[in-house]
Amino acid sequence: MTYHEKIKFLSVTLRSFEVTDFSLDMLAGISLQDLLNISLEKDKTLSFRAAWVFETIVLKDTALLQGLLPQFFENLKKQKNWSCLRSYSKILMYLTSKKNKSYYLDKKTEEALIEYAFQWLIDQQCPVAVLVNCLDILNNLSKKHTWIKEELFAQISYFQKIKPSPALLSRTKRILQSN
Repeated sequence: MTYHEKIKFLSVTLRSFEVTDFSLDMLAGISLQDLLNISLEKDKTLSFRAAWVFETIVLKDTALLQGLLPQFFENLKKQKNWSCLRSYSKILMYLTSKKNKSYYLDKKTEEALIEYAFQWLIDQQCPVAVLVNCLDILNNLSKKHTWIKEELFAQISYFQKIKPSPALLSRTKRILQSN
């Protein structure tokens, strides 16, 4: 499949599928690596669709992440599209959770994830969907890096006062109750 055909698929054909149908079979010639590459495109709609399809497929079958994490983490450094970061952060929620029994995150990777999550939290442009995912990522990592809790709780307190959306209040309440 040519690059142009891959773009056409994500721009047009993808609309004919239900999210529940997203799978490797559906992609017909587009690899998960292709989706990661396309998620860095300047066209925000196209990059969002690539990240969203990638997220949906790999979270249905997390074994598919095997071999893709180096590229995923490299993309994470470059990704500036908030819509894509929503999908990326959902994958990070899985990778930092107790559900992840397959992928070891070394100390350097965890430290980078902590830094990204805190950077996104303090960015005024950060949408609530990414913000709440970051709170979960940090909460997950606080089990191993206990120093995070104090800063995480300070951020939660701040957000509850400044940006009290229903999604944010629900997520912060769940995190506070779990600790």
